[in-house]
Amino acid sequence: MPGSVSDSYDPEWSTGERAQRITDALDKLYGKVSDLLGHPKPVYILDLLDRDDLDARVSRDFTIKEWRILRFSLERSKESI
Repeated sequence: MPGSVSDSYDPEWSTGERAQRITDALDKLYGKVSDLLGHPKPVYILDLLDRDDLDARVSRDFTIKEWRILRFSLERSKESI
């Protein structure tokens, strides 16, 4: 009789379940950041860099864990350029 079906394989995180946990955490934090920004439509990054009217400060109400997830996201973003 065959054994239990294993989780899907992910080349970086070893299992699909682990990759999904990361995706879920990023989605949750994306929602929180979107809430703080008032849910504006995404802007093409080079257009965003050219704007000078978005320098107002917003809340920095993040946990250390959330800040570290944001830092992880920034590191991965740089790797994709």
